[in-house]
Amino acid sequence: MERSFSCWGWNAENGFALLLVLLWLPLLAFVATYITESAHSAISTVANLRGSAAAEAAADGAVNRAIFQALAGAWGADSSAHLIQTAYSVAEVRIDDEGEKLDVNIAPAVLVQALLQQCGIAPRTAVSIAGAIVDWRTPDLVPSPGGAKAPQYRSAGRPYTPPGQRFVSIDELGLVLGMTPALLACIAPHVSIYSLSVPSWQTSGDPVIRQALAIAYPDDQLHGGSGVLRDAAVVRVTAVATVRNGSRFQRVAVVRIRPVSDDDNFTYKVLDWEQ
Repeated sequence: MERSFSCWGWNAENGFALLLVLLWLPLLAFVATYITESAHSAISTVANLRGSAAAEAAADGAVNRAIFQALAGAWGADSSAHLIQTAYSVAEVRIDDEGEKLDVNIAPAVLVQALLQQCGIAPRTAVSIAGAIVDWRTPDLVPSPGGAKAPQYRSAGRPYTPPGQRFVSIDELGLVLGMTPALLACIAPHVSIYSLSVPSWQTSGDPVIRQALAIAYPDDQLHGGSGVLRDAAVVRVTAVATVRNGSRFQRVAVVRIRPVSDDDNFTYKVLDWEQ
């Protein structure tokens, strides 16, 4: 018996299949594009991570080299730029003398007042804030003139009181009664918590500190100051490294390169290591 096929039925089935294929093609193209872009994104992310890690390693290496150059006396703490080049990176390093700044852990109130006035604070307000700074770092129960101890903080509604211990960071100054974010931003570049020294006309090239010295100690300005020239004991090393793919990393380290007292075993001590 001879079979017969309907050409209309055959065309309808193939047409439906063709329609399905045409409907799926955009979706398949979208999936392929998504996979390709995801792969490119993943590769780019990995490359950026590798670049960032390489830049960080280069910056850390530059800081360590600068420390040893400072210990050897080859590089001074004078803010000069030093370039360190390798086959894969370039790093610019600067060494600054932390002793040019005002150490808020030991600075006398009169010098702190003068620095605050350089930021536009009225003399009477400067006396109060300087007293509060001194009161923050000292264990005495009685506040300094115009200063603040626990009762004053409670009266101001603060949930904390002065610890009676040295400042452990510059940001901690922001907790002192009377200190504002704008004032902290103004004094931050000129203060330290590491130097363990009071700047003088001979030891500080910071124009803001020198102006504060002129206000606090006008007689020293006339007679050239009472300080003496000295080698930097604490330095701030700033290294900015760039690698081939353009990744950059900045490392800042505060390092003591002279012992506080005679110590034959002293080499150097890293006081702070920050990004």
